Amino acid sequence: EQISAARRCLSSVQMDHDLRVKISRVCAELNVDGLRGDIVTNRAAKALAALKGRDRVTSEDIAVVIPNCLRHRLRKDPLESIDSGLLVIEKFYEVFS
Repeated sequence: EQISAARRCLSSVQMDHDLRVKISRVCAELNVDGLRGDIVTNRAAKALAALKGRDRVTSEDIAVVIPNCLRHRLRKDPLESIDSGLLVIEKFYEVFS
């Protein structure tokens, strides 16, 4: 039932332009391959907001989805020891704070 309700209201979920710009900035600063990282993060955040019964995306929605949307899209440095998911989270808080 919750998923059906989320599907019905998904098209009416809004995301502020400022949040979309910040998502793009995170992707750019992480050197994410291609444009799909932005697109997928936007869609996932909207889906999460709909699932929670809201009609507007919050930065908290983005914080939840962005690591899984971007971690596998980062250009890998073979000498980098930090987890890519942690890199995404750190960059998210740097840009969104």
